[in-house]
Amino acid sequence: MTDKGSFPKPLEAFIVIISSFFLVVLLIQAFIYLFIPDPEQASQSSTSLKILITFGEVGLIAVPWFYLKRQNLSLKSSFRWNRIPMKLIVWSIIIGFSISVIGDEMDRLINLLIPAPEFLGQITEALQIHSVWDFLILFIGAVLAAAFIEESIIRGFLQLSMEKYQDVTRAIIYASLAWTIIHGMLYWAIQIFLLGIILGLLAWRSNSIIPSFIGHAMNNAAALLFYNINQEHFRRIYLWGDHVSPVMLILALIGLIYGIRAFYQYYQPPFRQPFSEN
Repeated sequence: MTDKGSFPKPLEAFIVIISSFFLVVLLIQAFIYLFIPDPEQASQSSTSLKILITFGEVGLIAVPWFYLKRQNLSLKSSFRWNRIPMKLIVWSIIIGFSISVIGDEMDRLINLLIPAPEFLGQITEALQIHSVWDFLILFIGAVLAAAFIEESIIRGFLQLSMEKYQDVTRAIIYASLAWTIIHGMLYWAIQIFLLGIILGLLAWRSNSIIPSFIGHAMNNAAALLFYNINQEHFRRIYLWGDHVSPVMLILALIGLIYGIRAFYQYYQPPFRQPFSEN
């Protein structure tokens, strides 16, 4: 363990996050065992799955929160809950739109090479919106909570630890790799990893998870939208055959490039590390 008041080393931070992940898994299993005696019923009960998604995501921050409190470390600094100017919030929205569009096309291209696994059907079923209640649960859990909690512990707590003990490039790459592994979805590994690189870059450059949270939340919201809306309704605007329209892709690439450029122009020189080496 590190000395009192010092920031944890990367391995220690990763162990804290993994411990939180396994704790949440155990609690979910306990919930299913106690309240849903028939396991098959859990897969058919969309409402139960939506509730588990919400509370499962919120629970991921429990162990890191408790650890930081025990170490007398600032939650705001450790999780990178720092403000950014409105100008960069706008650019974060543009970047969020861009990565959602590019990520959608990557999904379509990978699907041509590797057929989608069967578990995607279960995910699609779990993310179906049949009522206002379903919408609220999924929007709070799968969009807002998932983005905020994951960005706090990955781009905040874990990546910040890596930045403290090694160079920034490795920190962003390793944090994105850890995020990909924790998701445990090999089919989406490339998309998750590349998305993590962009989100990690934004969090490092601004020393805040607000930009990465916005990008992450918009990407999740776009996925939720695609699972619930017939894409034929906006085929003329968004699609070109079975792929994203070249015009939309060009706009997304321009938005991504200029968005990242805006972060580099605003933060010069890059911020100083908030924690000093012990």
